Amino acid sequence: MVKSQHGSIIYLTLVIAILLMLVPLPDHLRYARPEWVAMTLIYWAMALPQRVSIGIAWITGLVMDIVTGGVLGIHAFAYALIVYLVGRLHLQIRQFPLWQQAIIILSLVSLVHFIVFANAPVRFSWSNWLTVLTSTLVWPIVYAVLRKIRRSFQVS
Repeated sequence: MVKSQHGSIIYLTLVIAILLMLVPLPDHLRYARPEWVAMTLIYWAMALPQRVSIGIAWITGLVMDIVTGGVLGIHAFAYALIVYLVGRLHLQIRQFPLWQQAIIILSLVSLVHFIVFANAPVRFSWSNWLTVLTSTLVWPIVYAVLRKIRRSFQVS
């Protein structure tokens, strides 16, 4: 029995998530951009923990650091940490309904932003919490789209 793998779909969705993070937005919407890369990594680490590891998260974070011009290793550390946490708890998280998963997304994206902004010269303000809020609200859509892609292309 031949089992279809299609692992390149995982990398393609990560590239699309990185591109979504680079799309310019107006100043008043800049802080409301969801954390596309973190949510994509969380989904794949939850759905296929044997395929998306800490190493993939680390490399994705280094790419994010390079394309955003940030301190090298900050996103890499943050993404590796959340993939580690999701990997340890993926069996439990997968059993939760989407609204409870959204709360987990809230805490994980908050962790990413705490790590990234802790080293930034910019002061952390309430407007930066909009990213966490929009990521939480968008999670059910991201989950549904990535799940549809995984099932359509039989990614395993």
